Amino acid sequence: MAISEAFRKMPPAAQVGCWLAGAQALAVIGMEISILVKVLKYVENVFSSWSSDKGVAIYFMLLTIGSLYGVFLLVGGALNGDTIQIIGFCVFNLFAMSLAIFRYFQVRAWLYGRNVLAAGDAVFGMIRPEMIASVAVMAVVTAVFVVLTYRMYHSFGWEIYKRVGADLKMRRMFINYRLLVLLLKLNFFMFVGFAVSYIILILKSSDPEFAITIALVPVTLAVLSLAFWGLRRESVALMWTVVVLLCASTAYFVFKVARMYDPKQEEKYASQKPMMTYYTIVSLVVIAATLHQAATCLANFGYGLKERIEITRGKRSDMEQIQDYYVNAAGDRRMNLDG
Repeated sequence: MAISEAFRKMPPAAQVGCWLAGAQALAVIGMEISILVKVLKYVENVFSSWSSDKGVAIYFMLLTIGSLYGVFLLVGGALNGDTIQIIGFCVFNLFAMSLAIFRYFQVRAWLYGRNVLAAGDAVFGMIRPEMIASVAVMAVVTAVFVVLTYRMYHSFGWEIYKRVGADLKMRRMFINYRLLVLLLKLNFFMFVGFAVSYIILILKSSDPEFAITIALVPVTLAVLSLAFWGLRRESVALMWTVVVLLCASTAYFVFKVARMYDPKQEEKYASQKPMMTYYTIVSLVVIAATLHQAATCLANFGYGLKERIEITRGKRSDMEQIQDYYVNAAGDRRMNLDG
């Protein structure tokens, strides 16, 4: 009930954006199901080998979960008036589109290299329209969101003033805070997606890395939860712990890239090297950006941002101590423009 009420109060551009993101998710998931069903129907022993044949299933998983995760980012940003998270949805959509493009070429190479019930080009011809359509849908939606995001930026601009006041320094700190929150959310998808892909495509249960990579998923969740808690509480100790762990994650991904191009490991990575390399590089970029934002937010601790955010969430009652706000007769916070 509360969510539906909040949705009705959204600006028109935000409502259109939410419906559009949901429609994209349904369209992409429908096409992914169609692709997977056709491959399972016409290709013999799809999951016979450890790596290459499972590539279709991995792309299906990444694109399906990615579509739903994009809706989560967009709706969360619209409900909270967070234009940074809405922009993050656009960037995330571009990343998902790039995975769909990778999938097109890798699936084509895989089908042409197999002995299938129908000729490889015939099977590829069956699924090619859906693969192209999924890329086109994400490209069109991202282009439309450039316009919608511009409109939402102006619609939600007042939210920053309501939350942190007219102080430009406080606004910059709040923007850095929200950007770090977004990057932590993106990190979760990147880490978990990489771990699952690596486990299914590359590793075998007998590999020493198998258990370590499985453990990466809950450890990642714990680290990111720690980061959210430390950021919200402005805990210097927790944030430094997160920075150290993110540095360790950077070393882990660099190690994985080195392994992919180790001649002794060439057979293990041969079929999935392009996609896994790309995914790893993007993950490293996201981690680097997260480290930068974590350091920036650490430098902002102790300057009053936490108190401002607590006030707007109703966790503090000392509203009268903040000169930039007043409460009207209806109990709503409004900017004080007299100071």
